[in-house]
Amino acid sequence: MDNEARDGFACEHGLSLWIEANGRSILFDSGESGAFAENAARLGIDLRRADAGVLSHGHYDHSGGMARFFELNGAARLYARRGARRAHWSLGTGKMRYIGLSDELRESGRLTELDGDFELYEGMMLFGGVHGGELISAANSVLLDEDQRTVDTFEHEQSLLIEENGRQTLIAGCAHRGIINIMERAKALSGRSADVVIGGFHLAIPGTDELDAELVDAVGERLAAEPGTIYYTGHCTGRPSYERLKLRLGDRLHPLDSGDVLDI
Repeated sequence: MDNEARDGFACEHGLSLWIEANGRSILFDSGESGAFAENAARLGIDLRRADAGVLSHGHYDHSGGMARFFELNGAARLYARRGARRAHWSLGTGKMRYIGLSDELRESGRLTELDGDFELYEGMMLFGGVHGGELISAANSVLLDEDQRTVDTFEHEQSLLIEENGRQTLIAGCAHRGIINIMERAKALSGRSADVVIGGFHLAIPGTDELDAELVDAVGERLAAEPGTIYYTGHCTGRPSYERLKLRLGDRLHPLDSGDVLDI
C-alpha cells in the first residue's frame, strides 16, 4: 500500500509492506484502512501466514489497517516502539487533528511496545534510538505529542534492518527522524551501508505535497554518497521531491507504488 498504485490496486495516504525474508513473513505497517488486505489478495498473499506485524510509528496512516490484519491473522503479535500508544496530533492543516492509533489498537493485548533494539528473528533487527539532528524536515514542527503543545520527538519511531544472503535491506516507515540519520544508525549497528533502502523519506510538506528544495538537494547528495545503495521510496517523500531526487540519483532511485513486487 502506498499513495500511488499500479493498475488494479488500491492506493491511499499510507504505507504497508509485505516482507518475506529468512524464512519469515512480516507485515510492516498497514496503511490507513483495510484496503492493504485487498491488495495482498490480488498478489496471492495469505496474511494468515504472517509471523509478526511491525508498526513503524504511532500514526493512523501506518496503523489504520491493523484491525483488519488482526481479523485475518489471529496469532501474530504487533511490535511497536515504546510511546506508539500515546496520542499524537497534527496542526498541518491549521486545525488540531488526531493522527494517532485507534482506541481499539491502543488497548490491544496483541500490541507489544519495545524499549530498545530488538532481534525480531534471525537476521531481522528492529531499532530506534535515532538521535542525529541533521536533515530533518521542518514539517515535523506541526506534529505534536499528546499534550498538543510539545513537538513530537518521534522516540516511538522504529525501522527494520534485514540481512539475508550477505545483503542488507533497510526498511523505514516515514523517516521522521531523517532518512540520513536512520541510515547512519543502521550503519552503526551493522558496520556497513545498507544495499537497499525502502520507505518514505518525509520530504513532502503536509497538505501541499510541495518540496523544500534545499533539504531535498542536501538529502540527495548524502544518498548519492552511499556507495551502490539502491533506493525505493514513496508515501511521504512526495512526487515533487521524488522527481528532484531522481535527477541526482538516476537509476539508483525507484518509485514505490501499491502492487509493486521487489525481489531484493
